[in-house]
Amino acid sequence: MNHILSREEMRDADRRTAEIMHVPSAVLMERAALLIAGRVIKRLDECSFLQRKPKVLIVCGPGNNGGDGFACGRILLENGIDAVCLALCPEEKMSVLEREQCLSVRALDERAVVNSIFHMDQDVIVDAVFGISLNRPVEGDYADIIERINESSAYVISADIPSGIDADSAEVLGVAVKASETVSLGFLKPGNVLFPGAGYNGELVMGNIGITEKSLKKTPRISYLEDGDIGLPLRKADTNKGSYGKVLIVAGNRDMAGAAVLAAKAALKSGCGMVRVLTHENNRNVLMTLLPEVLVTTYSDDTPSGERTGQTSLFDKKEMSLEEKVREAVSWCSVIAVGPGIGRDPGSEGLLRTVLKNAGHLPLVLDADALNIISKNLEIMTECSSEIVITPHIREMSALTGIPVPEIKSHITDVAEDFASGYHVTCVLKDSRTVTAMSSGRLVLNLNGNNGMATAGSGDVLTGIIVSLIAQGVAPDSAAYLGAALHGAAGDRAAENKGRHGMTASDIIENIR
Repeated sequence: MNHILSREEMRDADRRTAEIMHVPSAVLMERAALLIAGRVIKRLDECSFLQRKPKVLIVCGPGNNGGDGFACGRILLENGIDAVCLALCPEEKMSVLEREQCLSVRALDERAVVNSIFHMDQDVIVDAVFGISLNRPVEGDYADIIERINESSAYVISADIPSGIDADSAEVLGVAVKASETVSLGFLKPGNVLFPGAGYNGELVMGNIGITEKSLKKTPRISYLEDGDIGLPLRKADTNKGSYGKVLIVAGNRDMAGAAVLAAKAALKSGCGMVRVLTHENNRNVLMTLLPEVLVTTYSDDTPSGERTGQTSLFDKKEMSLEEKVREAVSWCSVIAVGPGIGRDPGSEGLLRTVLKNAGHLPLVLDADALNIISKNLEIMTECSSEIVITPHIREMSALTGIPVPEIKSHITDVAEDFASGYHVTCVLKDSRTVTAMSSGRLVLNLNGNNGMATAGSGDVLTGIIVSLIAQGVAPDSAAYLGAALHGAAGDRAAENKGRHGMTASDIIENIR
């Protein structure tokens, strides 16, 4: 697992690297410049320039990001590359480090530092205008320069983050550089990975400049799983189906078998030992035909809601009540998922309340219609003592919180964190970047997945994966973010095999591994 640092966390890590780790800021700047210059040289090597020398423009704004740009220009000049640094800030207003780097370029070639430029006809432009420091709208000459960069045909490399993107919120502050690639220095920032900012990166390249885990005073608020962290739990040789847990999935109202099938199949494919589905009787044949491995318990529209009264005998054919069926199913399982396709009518609310009432201390995953029901009365979640994972998409989160969808999208980490801590749940808030928020305040962003996964049933698959991981012994909060990552990885493999336009939820299931 790696970290995503806010603007202030990154500044503190930079300072501590210099003060505590004894790596001078000038060394950090030099390493950043070497990385950026290396990407420029790689790009030039990949292109063919017949009978002319390629040209590079480095646009240097105020502060240390501009210093990185000047240092990059010097390194390119030292390597015989035709590079020019456009200084957007007067020397007297430059930081000490930036001014030193500017002077070093002038010492190599006085003509390599300019204060204005008429034509942006370079082959590569390095964007070193703002970096992570920007926190207000881009205006005036800076806005004009960014627009000219975007209008050029050059390959654009942004240093740390495309200029114009807020490093914390990923908001576009008026206008932003549309990079061909971005070299993130030290650690990723929210603006690198959340949208809309992430859409301006181009290719996102990680760069180690010497700011490491040891530079951090405390664990950052936001983390993400790297590829090597994403995988199903290990299985021991001496085990049986009981070793991997029993999943109960309460899903599927009358003639709504699809959601139950997808969630149950995803749970099995993710490695749990046994799956049982509690569903409407109309779904029995579909489930038993498509998933013979699954146990099926059904209820009907006529199933009594309360317990039977009076004496019964072996010859008593009276159907068990819904509460009795729920209680019996709950006594069998080790984890419960509720919601996919159960509907929103009063009977569905009664079913949800019955499950919550009888869940005891079993972990619960609440999704889809369960969340729509809860949005009408959030206190329903307090009716049980279980550890709860909820998996809302943006519109469901809007119903739960009353916050408009656009506002949630622009503050997705804060909204997820506030809800998780306020209701003591783990919240998997699904969007183009899914964020898992734990009640402790810890956040995990999911960086894989693709827009082909925006298809019916994809959320049911995620529910099945998460509940399966919990059954196998993964802690519910860890199962939530690991499940999101496994889901995204399966979606990426499905996209490779099927293409994004034709991908289905079943394709995602077939690529879980």
